[in-house]
Amino acid sequence: MLKKVNRKDRDWEPGSHEDPQNPGVYKKVLVRQEEADPDSKLMMFQLCKIPSRTTHVAHSHPTMDEIFYFEEGKGEIEVDGEKEKIVSGDRIIVPAGQVHQIRNTGTVELKFIGLGVALD
Repeated sequence: MLKKVNRKDRDWEPGSHEDPQNPGVYKKVLVRQEEADPDSKLMMFQLCKIPSRTTHVAHSHPTMDEIFYFEEGKGEIEVDGEKEKIVSGDRIIVPAGQVHQIRNTGTVELKFIGLGVALD
């Protein structure tokens, strides 16, 4: 069965690990785990944005790898204490269990795609 969703059909919401009153990252979930095949390891596929000069809360996912593809802006990602500058076109894979945090170091929104894949 074909399941079509347009990005306009989904709302921006604070990231799961964020303070809802003052989020460091916003997400627009295009595919939720329950929308995929029950046997799929896909947990989510989402558009993300971090406002200028903002950092999202450091966190980890014990049972899920997270993949980020950066589309606009510039920033810095820290994964288990290792920092790397990020720009449009960069891809980062954060293995399950590793603490990670993304910081927008620019003057415009940092926009990226987030993809979560379960280990089992």
